[in-house]
Order: sequence, then structure tokens, then C-alpha cells
Amino acid sequence: MLNYLPPRLENLKADVLHRYQILNGSMAYDANQISRTVALVFDLPTVIVALNERYRHWYHSQHGVAPGSLDHLLAFCVQSNLSDSPFVVPDVRQEAFFSRDADLTDAASIVFFAGAPLSDPDGKRFGTLCLIDDKPREFDAEKLAVLDSFAQLVSQDICLRSAGRYAVRDLIELEEEKCFLFDLAMTDPLTKALNRRAFFRFAEREVLRSRRHGLDVAVLMIDIDHFKSVNDVHGHNTGDDVLKHLVGVISDGTRDEDLLGRLGGEEFALILPETDLERAGILANRLREAVKRLSFSTETGDFGISISVGISRPEAMDPDILPALERADKALYEAKRNGRDRVETAAPRRPDPVTETSDHWILREAS
Repeated sequence: MLNYLPPRLENLKADVLHRYQILNGSMAYDANQISRTVALVFDLPTVIVALNERYRHWYHSQHGVAPGSLDHLLAFCVQSNLSDSPFVVPDVRQEAFFSRDADLTDAASIVFFAGAPLSDPDGKRFGTLCLIDDKPREFDAEKLAVLDSFAQLVSQDICLRSAGRYAVRDLIELEEEKCFLFDLAMTDPLTKALNRRAFFRFAEREVLRSRRHGLDVAVLMIDIDHFKSVNDVHGHNTGDDVLKHLVGVISDGTRDEDLLGRLGGEEFALILPETDLERAGILANRLREAVKRLSFSTETGDFGISISVGISRPEAMDPDILPALERADKALYEAKRNGRDRVETAAPRRPDPVTETSDHWILREAS
């Protein structure tokens, strides 16, 4: 079935996040495999990608970090941001620069410390790839080159993920704009039911689909009884509130694939795909009873409302949806004449054996 529902942002957002899982900006990206690989290459117990706060909340990569020690390690690694190139400190205990952090290094078991800066293509620094050991080590020029290469890979990964996050965000904003435009073009601004133009467009397609596949479809016309008195006695703002509550009741009582349109004023039309007249009557009475349970309180007094409903179905000889709506409308006014707050069903139209067939409309020649 064609989907005539207004696009729902949450569904569209979930679809975007599913399609772009690799760039999913809604969750923290776990890049621990990179740190594990670096640790294996250098035979080190601890590797951390220490990032600026902007990146830290969504990109994580670490290996060998003991429970409770991450904050100590990050506090120590932040000093590496002073370096613009790969560096090695064979033994921090022998370096005066780190002497003021003796308590920190002892708590985190930091002796050997090496790192390489992480930056974007424009050279903007956003962190350091940090290597840590609890015993002294030496790095030659070849190992420093390998470390720098790993840092470039991490930098590229972070830049790609960051760009992906923005791309996903832009896609979600685009879907949000699509929802807004759909709402603007296709729905009634007050009740959020389909507007008249959209209703006729979608209803026509549904009737054609049902006819093509030999399926039932029911057409309902719904009107609020004595709605003019609601506006006259309680005001137009209250009248608007009544219309919104009516649509809420109908929406709660129907399926997603059913089409509800506001044709004008207090008059609504409802298309029920794959529904025969008997089931349409049961639904109409259920909606009618639900509407009667509504209660409105105003400064001019409390009141309730009722609706009248007319039901029909498209016939094989109908050229479009209009004849079925007209028959439902006549049934609606029959319900009004019979006392309102009731449901009437239009009798199925019988083709004239002389002028009509079950499949075609034949014009009778003038005698």
C-alpha cells in the first residue's frame, strides 16, 4: 500500500541513524580496537587517545586502563598538548617537568610516556595519542615514525567521524524540514487532519488501488451536530478546541492507513481501506459513542457534543471518489433528519440495466 501518512520525524530520524550507522552521531563511537592495535605493535600495557573535551564525549579509544585510573591518566596526558610533534619520555621520574606530578604519576603507575599530536587537516589540535608503561623504555626514530603514523590514522578517523556526525545531523534537520513542509502543504493547520486538497488526492489513489485489487473500501462523512451553537454560545476558540478534540478521538479510534480529512468547517471525511459497510458501521458507532464522552468546560458552562455519520462505498460505475462522498453526504443528512447523533448507511447503487453495466458507464442515446 502507498503510504499517505504524514512523515513522522522520529521514524525518519531512526531511519537516518540506521542507514548511516557507521557515522551515527547519536552515540559515542568506540575505537578501542585502534588503541589495542597500537599496544600490540609497541608491546605496551596502556594506550589512550586523550582528546579535548569537545571530542571526548563522543569518541573513545583506550586500552589497558585499570578501573578508577582513567581520570588520573587523562589529567597527566593533558600536559602532552604542549607538544607539536611526537615525543618520548623514557622515565618521567628523571624529568624535572613532571616532578610536580609525582603523586599523579605514582597513582597511575606512569613511568614511560610517549605521544603524538592529533589534529585536523588545517592543523587544529584536538588531542594526543598517548603511550604509557610502568617501567622505563626507549624509542628509536623508527618507532617514533610508526607512532606518528598511528596518530595520523587516529586523526583521520576522528575527522571522518566528526564530519559524519555533522552529516547525520544535517540529514535529520532535512527530514525535519520535510516534515514541516508536508505539514504545511498537506494538513489542516488547526486539526492536523489532511486538508481538502490532500484528502481528495490520497482518497482517489486509495479508491483506485482498492478497485484494482478487488478490495472493499468505505467512505464516511462526519459532521458535528449543532456546531454553530457551540461557536455562538461558547466562542470560536472553544469551537476550535472542539474540532481538535474530535480529530483526536477519530485518530485514536482508527488505523494508521485510514485517511481523515477536514473538508471544511465542522465537516470531515474518512476513508477506510479494506473495510466493508458493516464493519464501517461498527467503527462509526464506536466513534460516535467516544465523541459523546467528551466534555468541555467553559466560562459559559459545561457541554458535550455529538456527531452524525453517513457511510457509503465507491461503486464500480463511479468515475472518481466524488459520487461515493455525495452518497455518504446524503446519508449524513438523513442521519440529521432522523434526529442526529446517529449513523446512516447509503443503500448500494444498482446499475440501470439499459444504460449501465457493472464495469462501464454507457450514455443512453437521445430518442
